[in-house]
Amino acid sequence: MHLYSQHSRILEFDGASKGNPGPAGAGAVLRFKDQSKGMATNNLAEYLSLILGLKYALNIGIKHICIKGDLKLVCMQVQGLWKINQEHLAVLCREARDLKDLFMSFQINHVLRVAVHGNI
Repeated sequence: MHLYSQHSRILEFDGASKGNPGPAGAGAVLRFKDQSKGMATNNLAEYLSLILGLKYALNIGIKHICIKGDLKLVCMQVQGLWKINQEHLAVLCREARDLKDLFMSFQINHVLRVAVHGNI
């Protein structure tokens, strides 16, 4: 892979609202030119999505946050309730905890996948 390819991505985005204005949502995905999103474990992908969400929330001025995630491992590790056995996940967990400390209040809960994706 050429250096240029390693630093190039396709950004796909979409937003929608019910009414104009009205309740709205937005999302984005970064893909490689072959349309893949890259290779990672589920645990890594979940941590990265949590960190991205926390950074965005802080960037727009959110002070109090309640997080719902469908991977119990991440929810429990961020709360310090479960041991972290892999160093690369420990690094991400520390980053998530550091971000957590920037909120006035922070709550993270494990929910079933249906509960998370049913409202997205």
